[in-house]
Amino acid sequence: MIQPHLPTRFHLICLALFTSAGLFAQNVVLNFSGMTPHVGQKLEARLVDKSTLEEVARTSVDPIASADFTLTLTGETGKSYFVDFYADLNKNGIYDAPPTDHAWRLEADMLAAGDNMLSFDHNTNFTDIEWKHLLTFNFSDMTPHVGQRLEIRVRDINQTGREVGRRVLSAIASADFTVELPFLENGRSYFVDFYADLNQNGAYDAPPADHAWREMLSEVSGDTELTFAHNTNFMDIGTSDELTVRFTGMTPHVGQMLELRVTEMGSGKEIGRHRRMITVPDFDVSVPGIIPGNVYQVDFYADLNKNGTYDAPPMDHAWRETFTAAGGDVIEFSHNTSFTDIEWVYTMTLAATDMTPHLGQAFELRVIETGSDNEVGRFSMPSIMVPFFFVRVPGIEVGKNYNVDFYADLNQNGSYDAPPADHAWRLNFDDVNGDETLTFEHNTDFTDIQFSTGLNEIESLSGLSVFPNPFEHHFSVTVQLTTADHLRFQLTNLFGRPIQTLWEGDLPTGENALLFDEIGNLPPGMYLLHIQSRDGGTAIHRLIHP
Repeated sequence: MIQPHLPTRFHLICLALFTSAGLFAQNVVLNFSGMTPHVGQKLEARLVDKSTLEEVARTSVDPIASADFTLTLTGETGKSYFVDFYADLNKNGIYDAPPTDHAWRLEADMLAAGDNMLSFDHNTNFTDIEWKHLLTFNFSDMTPHVGQRLEIRVRDINQTGREVGRRVLSAIASADFTVELPFLENGRSYFVDFYADLNQNGAYDAPPADHAWREMLSEVSGDTELTFAHNTNFMDIGTSDELTVRFTGMTPHVGQMLELRVTEMGSGKEIGRHRRMITVPDFDVSVPGIIPGNVYQVDFYADLNKNGTYDAPPMDHAWRETFTAAGGDVIEFSHNTSFTDIEWVYTMTLAATDMTPHLGQAFELRVIETGSDNEVGRFSMPSIMVPFFFVRVPGIEVGKNYNVDFYADLNQNGSYDAPPADHAWRLNFDDVNGDETLTFEHNTDFTDIQFSTGLNEIESLSGLSVFPNPFEHHFSVTVQLTTADHLRFQLTNLFGRPIQTLWEGDLPTGENALLFDEIGNLPPGMYLLHIQSRDGGTAIHRLIHP
Protein backbone atom coordinates (compact mmCIF):
# COMPACT_ATOMS: atom_id res chain seq x y z
CA MET A 1 0.00 0.00 0.00
CA ILE A 2 1.35 3.41 -0.99
CA GLN A 3 0.07 6.68 0.44
CA PRO A 4 1.36 10.21 1.07
CA HIS A 5 3.28 10.64 4.32
CA LEU A 6 4.49 13.70 6.21
CA PRO A 7 7.59 13.01 8.35
CA THR A 8 7.33 13.86 12.03
CA ARG A 9 9.71 11.42 13.75
CA PHE A 10 12.86 11.17 11.67
CA HIS A 11 15.01 13.40 13.89
CA LEU A 12 13.79 11.51 16.98
CA ILE A 13 14.73 8.18 15.40
CA CYS A 14 18.20 9.53 14.64
CA LEU A 15 18.55 10.65 18.26
CA ALA A 16 17.72 7.11 19.39
CA LEU A 17 20.28 5.70 16.95
CA PHE A 18 23.00 8.02 18.26
CA THR A 19 22.18 7.06 21.83
CA SER A 20 22.08 3.31 21.20
CA ALA A 21 25.40 3.49 19.36
CA GLY A 22 27.08 5.21 22.30
CA LEU A 23 27.48 8.48 20.38
CA PHE A 24 26.95 11.85 22.04
CA ALA A 25 24.02 13.55 20.29
CA GLN A 26 23.95 17.34 20.08
CA ASN A 27 21.43 19.80 18.77
CA VAL A 28 21.62 22.18 15.84
CA VAL A 29 19.16 24.95 16.70
CA LEU A 30 17.94 26.98 13.71
CA ASN A 31 16.65 30.44 14.61
CA PHE A 32 14.62 31.86 11.71
CA SER A 33 13.71 35.52 11.35
CA GLY A 34 12.04 37.66 8.69
CA MET A 35 10.19 34.70 7.15
CA THR A 36 7.07 36.79 6.49
CA PRO A 37 7.00 35.85 2.74
CA HIS A 38 6.51 32.21 3.74
CA VAL A 39 3.97 32.42 6.56
CA GLY A 40 1.30 29.80 5.85
CA GLN A 41 3.69 27.61 3.83
CA LYS A 42 5.40 24.34 4.74
CA LEU A 43 9.10 24.36 5.65
CA GLU A 44 11.31 21.27 5.74
CA ALA A 45 14.88 21.05 7.05
CA ARG A 46 17.50 18.30 7.11
CA LEU A 47 21.00 17.63 8.41
CA VAL A 48 23.48 16.06 5.94
CA ASP A 49 26.78 14.61 7.16
CA LYS A 50 29.63 16.24 5.21
CA SER A 51 31.81 13.14 5.45
CA THR A 52 29.31 10.66 3.97
CA LEU A 53 26.77 13.01 2.31
CA GLU A 54 24.09 10.96 4.08
CA GLU A 55 21.06 12.54 5.70
CA VAL A 56 21.04 11.97 9.45
CA ALA A 57 18.01 13.99 10.57
CA ARG A 58 15.05 15.97 9.27
CA THR A 59 12.12 17.92 10.64
CA SER A 60 9.35 20.15 9.34
CA VAL A 61 6.79 22.78 10.29
CA ASP A 62 3.50 22.93 8.40
CA PRO A 63 2.47 25.65 8.19
CA ILE A 64 4.89 28.38 9.23
CA ALA A 65 2.86 30.30 11.82
CA SER A 66 4.96 33.46 12.23
CA ALA A 67 7.94 35.28 10.74
CA ASP A 68 10.25 34.24 13.58
CA PHE A 69 10.52 30.66 14.84
CA THR A 70 12.97 27.92 15.85
CA LEU A 71 13.63 24.35 14.63
CA THR A 72 15.96 21.74 16.11
CA LEU A 73 17.92 18.96 14.38
CA THR A 74 20.08 16.37 16.12
CA GLY A 75 23.66 15.58 15.11
CA GLU A 76 26.79 14.13 16.68
CA THR A 77 29.52 15.86 18.65
CA GLY A 78 32.55 16.72 16.52
CA LYS A 79 30.78 16.13 13.20
CA SER A 80 30.26 18.69 10.43
CA TYR A 81 26.99 19.07 8.55
CA PHE A 82 25.16 20.80 5.75
CA VAL A 83 21.87 22.27 6.96
CA ASP A 84 19.40 22.28 4.05
CA PHE A 85 15.91 23.75 4.19
CA TYR A 86 13.20 25.05 1.88
CA ALA A 87 9.86 26.84 2.01
CA ASP A 88 7.14 25.42 -0.24
CA LEU A 89 6.44 28.70 -2.01
CA ASN A 90 4.09 27.25 -4.64
CA LYS A 91 2.28 25.17 -1.99
CA ASN A 92 2.20 21.98 -4.05
CA GLY A 93 3.41 19.89 -1.11
CA ILE A 94 6.73 18.84 -2.68
CA TYR A 95 10.17 20.34 -3.26
CA ASP A 96 10.84 22.28 -6.47
CA ALA A 97 14.17 23.90 -7.29
CA PRO A 98 14.37 27.70 -6.89
CA PRO A 99 12.80 30.03 -7.77
CA THR A 100 9.66 27.84 -7.75
CA ASP A 101 10.37 27.11 -4.10
CA HIS A 102 12.84 29.03 -1.93
CA ALA A 103 15.73 26.92 -0.65
CA TRP A 104 18.93 27.56 1.28
CA ARG A 105 22.00 25.80 2.66
CA LEU A 106 23.90 26.62 5.87
CA GLU A 107 26.83 24.79 7.46
CA ALA A 108 27.30 23.56 11.01
CA ASP A 109 30.89 22.44 11.53
CA MET A 110 32.46 20.51 14.41
CA LEU A 111 29.39 20.37 16.65
CA ALA A 112 30.17 21.27 20.24
CA ALA A 113 28.51 20.01 23.40
CA GLY A 114 25.09 21.50 24.05
CA ASP A 115 23.00 23.49 21.59
CA ASN A 116 24.76 24.73 18.44
CA MET A 117 22.98 27.91 17.39
CA LEU A 118 22.51 28.98 13.75
CA SER A 119 20.73 32.18 12.79
CA PHE A 120 18.97 32.67 9.46
CA ASP A 121 17.43 35.90 8.25
CA HIS A 122 15.30 35.54 5.11
CA ASN A 123 17.18 36.39 1.91
CA THR A 124 17.13 35.60 -1.80
CA ASN A 125 20.46 33.76 -1.97
CA PHE A 126 18.73 30.56 -3.00
CA THR A 127 20.45 27.20 -3.55
CA ASP A 128 19.13 24.08 -5.27
CA ILE A 129 19.52 21.64 -2.38
CA GLU A 130 18.32 18.67 -4.47
CA TRP A 131 15.93 17.68 -1.71
CA LYS A 132 15.14 13.97 -1.37
CA HIS A 133 11.69 12.90 -0.27
CA LEU A 134 11.16 10.33 2.45
CA LEU A 135 10.06 6.72 2.05
CA THR A 136 8.58 5.43 5.31
CA PHE A 137 8.68 1.63 5.17
CA ASN A 138 6.36 -0.07 7.69
CA PHE A 139 7.03 -3.76 8.41
CA SER A 140 4.67 -6.13 10.21
CA ASP A 141 4.60 -9.83 11.18
CA MET A 142 8.38 -10.18 10.84
CA THR A 143 8.55 -12.58 13.81
CA PRO A 144 10.44 -15.26 11.79
CA HIS A 145 13.30 -12.80 11.33
CA VAL A 146 13.66 -11.16 14.74
CA GLY A 147 17.38 -11.03 15.56
CA GLN A 148 18.41 -11.31 11.91
CA ARG A 149 20.09 -8.73 9.68
CA LEU A 150 17.87 -6.71 7.31
CA GLU A 151 19.17 -4.92 4.21
CA ILE A 152 17.06 -2.57 2.07
CA ARG A 153 18.18 -1.20 -1.31
CA VAL A 154 16.31 1.54 -3.19
CA ARG A 155 16.85 1.43 -6.97
CA ASP A 156 15.77 4.13 -9.42
CA ILE A 157 13.94 2.55 -12.38
CA ASN A 158 14.27 5.78 -14.37
CA GLN A 159 18.04 5.39 -14.02
CA THR A 160 17.75 1.80 -15.31
CA GLY A 161 17.94 0.27 -11.85
CA ARG A 162 20.75 2.36 -10.37
CA GLU A 163 20.88 2.06 -6.57
CA VAL A 164 20.31 5.44 -4.92
CA GLY A 165 20.48 4.41 -1.28
CA ARG A 166 20.44 1.55 1.21
CA ARG A 167 19.81 0.94 4.88
CA VAL A 168 21.02 -1.96 7.02
CA LEU A 169 19.62 -3.05 10.38
CA SER A 170 22.14 -5.27 12.14
CA ALA A 171 19.34 -7.10 13.96
CA ILE A 172 15.56 -6.85 13.60
CA ALA A 173 14.38 -5.95 17.10
CA SER A 174 10.66 -6.74 16.89
CA ALA A 175 7.99 -8.12 14.58
CA ASP A 176 6.62 -4.67 13.73
CA PHE A 177 8.91 -1.74 12.97
CA THR A 178 9.56 1.19 10.64
CA VAL A 179 12.57 2.13 8.52
CA GLU A 180 12.86 5.59 6.97
CA LEU A 181 14.71 6.03 3.68
CA PRO A 182 15.35 9.62 2.46
CA PHE A 183 16.18 8.75 -1.15
CA LEU A 184 13.17 9.60 -3.36
CA GLU A 185 12.90 12.14 -6.18
CA ASN A 186 9.51 13.42 -7.25
CA GLY A 187 8.06 11.72 -10.33
CA ARG A 188 10.51 8.80 -10.30
CA SER A 189 9.69 5.09 -10.00
CA TYR A 190 11.61 2.70 -7.77
CA PHE A 191 12.30 -0.90 -6.92
CA VAL A 192 12.63 -1.46 -3.18
CA ASP A 193 14.66 -4.66 -2.74
CA PHE A 194 15.17 -6.12 0.72
CA TYR A 195 16.11 -9.33 2.47
CA ALA A 196 16.36 -10.90 5.91
CA ASP A 197 19.54 -12.88 6.53
CA LEU A 198 17.74 -16.10 7.47
CA ASN A 199 20.86 -18.28 7.54
CA GLN A 200 22.71 -15.53 9.45
CA ASN A 201 25.96 -15.84 7.50
CA GLY A 202 26.21 -12.05 7.10
CA ALA A 203 25.75 -12.09 3.32
CA TYR A 204 22.94 -12.32 0.79
CA ASP A 205 21.91 -15.75 -0.47
CA ALA A 206 19.10 -16.39 -2.94
CA PRO A 207 15.83 -17.70 -1.46
CA PRO A 208 15.06 -19.93 0.30
CA ALA A 209 18.46 -19.67 2.07
CA ASP A 210 17.59 -16.04 2.81
CA HIS A 211 14.16 -14.46 2.48
CA ALA A 212 14.05 -11.65 -0.09
CA TRP A 213 11.33 -9.49 -1.60
CA ARG A 214 10.76 -6.63 -4.03
CA GLU A 215 8.22 -3.82 -3.85
CA MET A 216 7.69 -1.18 -6.53
CA LEU A 217 6.86 2.52 -6.24
CA SER A 218 5.46 4.19 -9.35
CA GLU A 219 5.89 7.91 -10.05
CA VAL A 220 6.19 8.99 -6.43
CA SER A 221 4.80 12.35 -5.40
CA GLY A 222 6.59 13.69 -2.36
CA ASP A 223 6.98 11.70 0.84
CA THR A 224 5.63 8.18 0.47
CA GLU A 225 4.60 5.35 2.78
CA LEU A 226 5.00 1.64 1.99
CA THR A 227 3.50 -1.18 4.06
CA PHE A 228 4.81 -4.76 4.02
CA ALA A 229 3.48 -7.78 5.90
CA HIS A 230 5.72 -10.85 5.99
CA ASN A 231 4.92 -13.42 3.30
CA THR A 232 6.59 -16.22 1.35
CA ASN A 233 6.44 -14.60 -2.09
CA PHE A 234 10.22 -14.50 -2.26
CA MET A 235 12.27 -13.05 -5.11
CA ASP A 236 15.96 -13.33 -5.93
CA ILE A 237 17.12 -9.71 -5.76
CA GLY A 238 20.75 -10.55 -6.54
CA THR A 239 23.99 -9.96 -4.69
CA SER A 240 25.05 -6.33 -4.46
CA ASP A 241 27.66 -5.63 -1.81
CA GLU A 242 29.00 -2.16 -1.15
CA LEU A 243 32.59 -0.92 -1.35
CA THR A 244 33.55 1.90 1.00
CA VAL A 245 36.66 3.98 0.32
CA ARG A 246 37.65 5.73 3.56
CA PHE A 247 39.69 8.86 2.80
CA THR A 248 41.87 10.53 5.44
CA GLY A 249 44.29 13.44 5.36
CA MET A 250 42.82 15.00 2.20
CA THR A 251 43.44 18.53 3.53
CA PRO A 252 45.40 19.58 0.37
CA HIS A 253 42.25 19.00 -1.67
CA VAL A 254 39.52 20.56 0.46
CA GLY A 255 37.45 22.74 -1.89
CA GLN A 256 38.30 20.60 -4.93
CA MET A 257 36.21 18.07 -6.82
CA LEU A 258 36.82 14.33 -6.40
CA GLU A 259 35.78 11.69 -8.93
CA LEU A 260 35.99 7.94 -8.37
CA ARG A 261 35.09 4.92 -10.48
CA VAL A 262 35.08 1.16 -9.85
CA THR A 263 35.78 -1.30 -12.68
CA GLU A 264 35.48 -5.10 -12.65
CA MET A 265 38.84 -6.18 -14.02
CA GLY A 266 37.77 -9.47 -15.59
CA SER A 267 35.16 -7.92 -17.89
CA GLY A 268 36.35 -4.30 -17.95
CA LYS A 269 32.80 -3.27 -16.99
CA GLU A 270 32.41 -0.10 -14.96
CA ILE A 271 30.37 -0.89 -11.83
CA GLY A 272 29.80 2.65 -10.64
CA ARG A 273 31.24 6.12 -10.24
CA HIS A 274 30.93 8.92 -7.72
CA ARG A 275 31.50 12.67 -7.95
CA ARG A 276 31.56 15.09 -5.02
CA MET A 277 33.18 18.21 -3.64
CA ILE A 278 35.75 17.59 -0.91
CA THR A 279 34.48 19.66 2.02
CA VAL A 280 36.26 17.92 4.91
CA PRO A 281 39.67 16.18 5.02
CA ASP A 282 38.25 12.82 6.16
CA PHE A 283 35.27 11.33 4.33
CA ASP A 284 33.79 8.14 2.87
CA VAL A 285 32.69 7.22 -0.65
CA SER A 286 30.52 4.13 -1.13
CA VAL A 287 29.79 2.29 -4.39
CA PRO A 288 27.23 -0.56 -4.59
CA GLY A 289 27.15 -3.46 -7.05
CA ILE A 290 30.19 -5.38 -5.78
CA ILE A 291 30.17 -9.19 -6.16
CA PRO A 292 32.29 -11.28 -3.74
CA GLY A 293 35.16 -13.11 -5.43
CA ASN A 294 35.56 -10.62 -8.27
CA VAL A 295 38.65 -8.43 -8.66
CA TYR A 296 38.10 -4.67 -8.95
CA GLN A 297 40.11 -1.59 -9.85
CA VAL A 298 39.34 1.71 -8.11
CA ASP A 299 40.51 4.90 -9.86
CA PHE A 300 40.08 8.35 -8.34
CA TYR A 301 41.47 11.87 -8.63
CA ALA A 302 41.26 15.29 -7.00
CA ASP A 303 40.89 18.20 -9.41
CA LEU A 304 43.92 20.09 -8.13
CA ASN A 305 43.92 22.73 -10.87
CA LYS A 306 40.14 23.18 -10.55
CA ASN A 307 39.44 23.20 -14.28
CA GLY A 308 36.57 20.75 -13.94
CA THR A 309 38.20 17.89 -15.87
CA TYR A 310 40.89 15.28 -15.33
CA ASP A 311 44.54 16.07 -16.11
CA ALA A 312 47.37 13.59 -15.64
CA PRO A 313 49.56 14.12 -12.54
CA PRO A 314 51.03 16.37 -11.34
CA MET A 315 48.37 18.79 -12.69
CA ASP A 316 45.74 16.75 -10.87
CA HIS A 317 46.44 14.18 -8.15
CA ALA A 318 45.29 10.66 -9.08
CA TRP A 319 45.56 7.22 -7.55
CA ARG A 320 44.64 3.58 -8.24
CA GLU A 321 43.74 0.76 -5.85
CA THR A 322 42.81 -2.87 -6.54
CA PHE A 323 41.04 -5.42 -4.34
CA THR A 324 39.39 -8.83 -4.43
CA ALA A 325 35.87 -8.51 -3.06
CA ALA A 326 35.13 -10.50 0.08
CA GLY A 327 31.97 -8.73 1.30
CA GLY A 328 31.86 -5.57 3.39
CA ASP A 329 35.00 -4.31 1.65
CA VAL A 330 36.68 -1.14 2.95
CA ILE A 331 39.71 0.54 1.37
CA GLU A 332 41.59 2.76 3.81
CA PHE A 333 43.25 5.54 1.80
CA SER A 334 45.52 8.15 3.36
CA HIS A 335 46.63 11.03 1.16
CA ASN A 336 50.05 10.45 -0.44
CA THR A 337 52.08 11.53 -3.46
CA SER A 338 52.30 8.13 -5.18
CA PHE A 339 50.30 9.41 -8.14
CA THR A 340 49.18 7.31 -11.12
CA ASP A 341 47.88 8.42 -14.51
CA ILE A 342 44.47 6.73 -14.45
CA GLU A 343 43.55 7.88 -17.99
CA TRP A 344 40.10 8.99 -16.88
CA VAL A 345 37.21 8.63 -19.32
CA TYR A 346 33.91 10.49 -19.18
CA THR A 347 30.28 9.43 -19.44
CA MET A 348 27.62 10.03 -22.05
CA THR A 349 24.13 10.30 -20.57
CA LEU A 350 21.04 9.98 -22.76
CA ALA A 351 17.92 11.47 -21.16
CA ALA A 352 15.05 9.87 -23.11
CA THR A 353 11.49 11.18 -22.74
CA ASP A 354 8.01 10.33 -24.10
CA MET A 355 8.99 6.72 -24.81
CA THR A 356 5.47 5.44 -24.05
CA PRO A 357 5.10 3.79 -27.52
CA HIS A 358 7.94 1.45 -26.59
CA LEU A 359 7.04 0.38 -23.06
CA GLY A 360 7.76 -3.32 -22.66
CA GLN A 361 10.16 -3.39 -25.62
CA ALA A 362 13.90 -3.99 -25.59
CA PHE A 363 16.26 -1.02 -25.95
CA GLU A 364 19.87 -0.96 -27.10
CA LEU A 365 22.39 1.86 -27.48
CA ARG A 366 26.00 2.18 -28.54
CA VAL A 367 28.49 5.09 -28.63
CA ILE A 368 30.84 5.28 -31.62
CA GLU A 369 33.91 7.50 -31.98
CA THR A 370 33.45 8.93 -35.46
CA GLY A 371 37.12 9.47 -36.26
CA SER A 372 38.01 5.79 -35.97
CA ASP A 373 34.50 4.29 -36.21
CA ASN A 374 35.32 2.38 -33.01
CA GLU A 375 32.58 1.48 -30.55
CA VAL A 376 33.55 2.80 -27.10
CA GLY A 377 30.57 1.58 -25.11
CA ARG A 378 27.10 0.12 -25.26
CA PHE A 379 24.02 -0.42 -23.14
CA SER A 380 21.02 -2.72 -23.43
CA MET A 381 17.92 -3.43 -21.39
CA PRO A 382 15.37 -6.14 -22.12
CA SER A 383 12.34 -3.97 -21.39
CA ILE A 384 11.62 -0.23 -21.27
CA MET A 385 9.69 0.10 -18.00
CA VAL A 386 9.00 3.85 -17.76
CA PRO A 387 8.35 6.58 -20.35
CA PHE A 388 11.41 8.63 -19.38
CA PHE A 389 14.76 7.21 -18.40
CA PHE A 390 18.48 7.91 -18.27
CA VAL A 391 21.18 5.75 -19.87
CA ARG A 392 24.82 6.27 -18.88
CA VAL A 393 27.71 4.89 -20.94
CA PRO A 394 31.33 5.52 -19.88
CA GLY A 395 34.23 5.68 -22.32
CA ILE A 396 34.22 9.08 -24.06
CA GLU A 397 37.40 11.20 -24.21
CA VAL A 398 38.07 14.93 -24.27
CA GLY A 399 38.34 16.48 -27.73
CA LYS A 400 36.76 13.63 -29.67
CA ASN A 401 33.53 13.36 -31.67
CA TYR A 402 30.84 10.70 -31.24
CA ASN A 403 27.63 9.26 -32.64
CA VAL A 404 25.05 7.73 -30.32
CA ASP A 405 22.99 5.03 -32.06
CA PHE A 406 19.98 3.49 -30.33
CA TYR A 407 16.76 1.64 -31.10
CA ALA A 408 13.61 0.19 -29.57
CA ASP A 409 12.71 -3.35 -30.64
CA LEU A 410 9.24 -2.46 -31.95
CA ASN A 411 8.54 -5.84 -33.55
CA GLN A 412 9.92 -7.60 -30.46
CA ASN A 413 11.82 -10.26 -32.37
CA GLY A 414 14.89 -9.88 -30.15
CA SER A 415 17.21 -8.25 -32.69
CA TYR A 416 17.64 -5.03 -34.66
CA ASP A 417 15.69 -4.45 -37.87
CA ALA A 418 15.89 -1.30 -39.99
CA PRO A 419 12.99 1.17 -39.58
CA PRO A 420 10.04 1.05 -39.68
CA ALA A 421 10.22 -2.55 -38.36
CA ASP A 422 12.12 -1.17 -35.38
CA HIS A 423 12.43 2.48 -34.38
CA ALA A 424 16.01 3.75 -34.48
CA TRP A 425 17.76 7.08 -34.06
CA ARG A 426 21.21 8.69 -34.20
CA LEU A 427 22.47 11.66 -32.20
CA ASN A 428 25.85 13.36 -32.50
CA PHE A 429 28.08 15.35 -30.16
CA ASP A 430 31.47 16.83 -30.97
CA ASP A 431 34.58 18.14 -29.23
CA VAL A 432 33.95 16.53 -25.86
CA ASN A 433 35.09 18.57 -22.85
CA GLY A 434 33.89 16.27 -20.05
CA ASP A 435 30.71 14.39 -19.19
CA GLU A 436 28.02 14.92 -21.82
CA THR A 437 24.22 14.78 -21.49
CA LEU A 438 22.00 14.44 -24.57
CA THR A 439 18.26 15.05 -24.37
CA PHE A 440 16.04 12.96 -26.63
CA GLU A 441 12.27 13.27 -27.07
CA HIS A 442 10.56 10.44 -28.93
CA ASN A 443 9.96 11.25 -32.59
CA THR A 444 9.53 9.55 -35.96
CA ASP A 445 12.75 10.82 -37.56
CA PHE A 446 14.13 7.30 -37.81
CA THR A 447 17.60 6.37 -39.09
CA ASP A 448 18.92 2.98 -40.16
CA ILE A 449 21.82 2.65 -37.71
CA GLN A 450 22.80 -0.87 -38.87
CA PHE A 451 23.09 -1.99 -35.25
CA SER A 452 25.34 -4.96 -34.56
CA THR A 453 24.58 -7.37 -31.72
CA GLY A 454 27.82 -6.76 -29.81
CA LEU A 455 27.75 -10.43 -28.77
CA ASN A 456 29.98 -13.22 -29.96
CA GLU A 457 27.47 -15.38 -31.78
CA ILE A 458 27.29 -19.13 -31.32
CA GLU A 459 28.68 -20.22 -34.67
CA SER A 460 27.06 -23.66 -34.51
CA LEU A 461 23.57 -22.27 -33.76
CA SER A 462 21.33 -22.01 -36.83
CA GLY A 463 17.92 -22.04 -35.15
CA LEU A 464 16.33 -21.40 -31.74
CA SER A 465 12.74 -21.61 -30.52
CA VAL A 466 11.06 -21.62 -27.10
CA PHE A 467 7.58 -23.00 -26.36
CA PRO A 468 5.37 -22.03 -24.65
CA ASN A 469 6.25 -18.38 -24.14
CA PRO A 470 4.70 -17.01 -21.94
CA PHE A 471 5.24 -20.11 -19.79
CA GLU A 472 3.61 -21.24 -16.55
CA HIS A 473 5.54 -24.12 -14.99
CA HIS A 474 7.80 -25.38 -17.77
CA PHE A 475 9.06 -24.65 -21.27
CA SER A 476 11.01 -26.45 -23.97
CA VAL A 477 13.89 -25.12 -26.04
CA THR A 478 14.69 -26.39 -29.52
CA VAL A 479 18.14 -25.60 -30.91
CA GLN A 480 19.35 -26.41 -34.41
CA LEU A 481 23.13 -26.98 -34.58
CA THR A 482 25.30 -27.15 -37.69
CA THR A 483 28.04 -28.85 -35.67
CA ALA A 484 28.17 -30.56 -32.29
CA ASP A 485 28.71 -28.10 -29.44
CA HIS A 486 28.88 -27.76 -25.66
CA LEU A 487 26.17 -25.38 -24.43
CA ARG A 488 25.06 -23.97 -21.10
CA PHE A 489 21.46 -22.82 -20.57
CA GLN A 490 20.94 -20.28 -17.79
CA LEU A 491 17.90 -18.35 -16.57
CA THR A 492 18.60 -14.75 -15.44
CA ASN A 493 16.63 -11.70 -14.41
CA LEU A 494 16.30 -8.61 -16.61
CA PHE A 495 19.63 -7.26 -15.36
CA GLY A 496 21.50 -10.44 -16.29
CA ARG A 497 21.84 -11.74 -12.72
CA PRO A 498 21.77 -15.57 -12.71
CA ILE A 499 18.71 -17.22 -11.20
CA GLN A 500 19.26 -20.84 -12.19
CA THR A 501 21.53 -22.91 -14.42
CA LEU A 502 19.02 -25.05 -16.29
CA TRP A 503 21.37 -27.47 -18.05
CA GLU A 504 24.92 -27.76 -19.39
CA GLY A 505 26.36 -30.42 -21.65
CA ASP A 506 27.25 -31.65 -25.14
CA LEU A 507 24.69 -31.60 -27.95
CA PRO A 508 25.04 -33.31 -31.35
CA THR A 509 24.61 -31.87 -34.83
CA GLY A 510 21.00 -31.34 -35.87
CA GLU A 511 17.82 -30.57 -33.95
CA ASN A 512 17.93 -30.87 -30.16
CA ALA A 513 14.90 -30.43 -27.87
CA LEU A 514 15.31 -29.81 -24.15
CA LEU A 515 12.46 -29.67 -21.62
CA PHE A 516 12.93 -27.52 -18.52
CA ASP A 517 10.26 -28.41 -15.96
CA GLU A 518 12.03 -27.70 -12.66
CA ILE A 519 12.01 -23.92 -12.87
CA GLY A 520 11.15 -23.23 -9.26
CA ASN A 521 8.76 -20.68 -7.79
CA LEU A 522 9.28 -17.58 -9.93
CA PRO A 523 7.36 -14.34 -9.39
CA PRO A 524 5.53 -13.00 -12.46
CA GLY A 525 7.69 -10.98 -14.81
CA MET A 526 10.12 -11.03 -17.70
CA TYR A 527 13.26 -13.19 -17.68
CA LEU A 528 16.18 -13.96 -19.98
CA LEU A 529 17.35 -17.32 -21.28
CA HIS A 530 21.13 -17.16 -21.77
CA ILE A 531 22.70 -19.82 -23.96
CA GLN A 532 26.50 -19.87 -24.00
CA SER A 533 28.98 -22.03 -25.89
CA ARG A 534 32.36 -23.14 -24.62
CA ASP A 535 34.17 -20.61 -26.85
CA GLY A 536 32.18 -17.69 -25.40
CA GLY A 537 29.44 -17.38 -28.01
CA THR A 538 26.12 -16.18 -26.60
CA ALA A 539 22.44 -16.18 -27.55
CA ILE A 540 19.74 -14.47 -25.48
CA HIS A 541 15.98 -15.06 -25.63
CA ARG A 542 13.33 -13.20 -23.61
CA LEU A 543 10.84 -15.22 -21.56
CA ILE A 544 7.58 -14.12 -19.95
CA HIS A 545 6.18 -15.71 -16.79
CA PRO A 546 2.61 -14.41 -16.18
